[in-house]
Amino acid sequence: MKNVYEVLKDLGHEIPEELQQYYGNIEYWKQWWQGYVPKFHQYKVTNIEKELMTMKRKSLKMAKKVCEDWANLLLNDKTTVIIDETVDVGTDGKDDSKDNKINESQKFVTGDEIEQVGGVFGLSKFWKNGNKTVEKEYALGTAAFILVPHKAKVLKGKLTAESVKIKCIKEACCIIPLSWDGDDITECAFASSKQISGKSYMYLQIMLQLEDGHYKVENHYYLKSGDSYSPVNTNPKGEALWYILPAKPFFILTPNIENNILETIPMGISIFANAIDQLQVCDIAYDNMYTDFILGRKKVFMSQDVISTEDITVMGNDGKPKLDSNGKPVIIKKPMAGEAIEQSMFVNVGQQMPTTDRFFQEYNPSLRVEENKNGIQFALNLLSSKVGFGQNKYQFSIQTMATATEVKASSKDLTESVWKQRVVIQDILTEMTRSILTIGRDLCGRPVNPDAKITVKFDNTMFNDEEAEKLMDMQLVSAGIMLEWEWRVKWLGETEEQAKEILKSANKEKGITYEDD
Repeated sequence: MKNVYEVLKDLGHEIPEELQQYYGNIEYWKQWWQGYVPKFHQYKVTNIEKELMTMKRKSLKMAKKVCEDWANLLLNDKTTVIIDETVDVGTDGKDDSKDNKINESQKFVTGDEIEQVGGVFGLSKFWKNGNKTVEKEYALGTAAFILVPHKAKVLKGKLTAESVKIKCIKEACCIIPLSWDGDDITECAFASSKQISGKSYMYLQIMLQLEDGHYKVENHYYLKSGDSYSPVNTNPKGEALWYILPAKPFFILTPNIENNILETIPMGISIFANAIDQLQVCDIAYDNMYTDFILGRKKVFMSQDVISTEDITVMGNDGKPKLDSNGKPVIIKKPMAGEAIEQSMFVNVGQQMPTTDRFFQEYNPSLRVEENKNGIQFALNLLSSKVGFGQNKYQFSIQTMATATEVKASSKDLTESVWKQRVVIQDILTEMTRSILTIGRDLCGRPVNPDAKITVKFDNTMFNDEEAEKLMDMQLVSAGIMLEWEWRVKWLGETEEQAKEILKSANKEKGITYEDD
């Protein structure tokens, strides 16, 4: 990162010292997300010879699990972006748009309203990459989406492109704010490493705001030579040195929680930044259970008189037999009590047993399964509460399947946290979609409408008891409050015309006719 700061300073963008130091927190959070923090997961114990041995603590890797679960709640393949281009002309309150009008804006951005695997989103594999980006956002505190012109070229001095592509920036250390107003980052640099034709480069993309709301995008490449970087005159990937975009091309994602580590910078904070102690308790409890199971193996104490042995010659480092002071090979007697784990089951206690009336005795240590289980469960409950999931998110066993209504009632904290966090995702998707439409209109020449109404719909299946709602709607149909075609549109995904036509055909088969038949 030091090289990046120096390059930015040469370009006229000096990064505050407190911001540079903040990236140390990000590296620490990343270790927890990866599941191994050396200063915690490595510890020393004293063996029987009083020698210090380095041990590695077992880990539940709950930091990653927490971030995965947040990403699944906030952005998945059931999330949809709906763009409404319909217009109302006059005072009659009716939609005056043409019948069967193709929604060009929806088509350009997502391909359609339902599958949403086409357009810019499909080109960018957005739902898959977006989910992973949100996971890293919640792990490291900050992530970003960048819009780049796809298959861009310059015609008569004007930049044009075939489409727009969404680039996901998952590593918070690659995001360097240059200008900000409160939490709003208005100018930003994005750093990354690239390997091109066998050469290593540092790629720096700088996005600067212009007075008219447009953005200037600068592309800088620096060739790596040892520990130093030198600028190149021509970009190795052929990108323009700079270009102008008609809308904001970057969107910063941070969890919707206040940064209590450093309030003066616009970077976000990890969702588990204030739950490090709870993560440690989870791993200590899990490691303790693992240790109990290792130490809880059966032991059989046997008298030396009943253990068969074999003579083993001790070999030296040179591969030759080791000799004693008399020049004779050193011989030891090795018990023939099995191999590997079976061998560790037997303990030679010499010729004297703890009780002399038996040749062997068994020892079966307690595994403390229930105590360990309760300890881990308690640690998980603490962690779950600290990261916004309420106390019951992670359970060892669920005896019965709860309905969505019961889940919602018993997880009020989780429900409220999800609505709170979705505010950020909704704003980002709405703003990004509007920028895509603006670039699509001005650079790609598409007949799209940046001023269209944009609605983000989230996956609420975990909060809705779908079967119960379907049944309730059927009762409304039976009571004449809801029409049959309305039910089919809502639950079967049919259009109004399709639903009415299907019902009309079905009724005709039943002998029910209409006046216009």
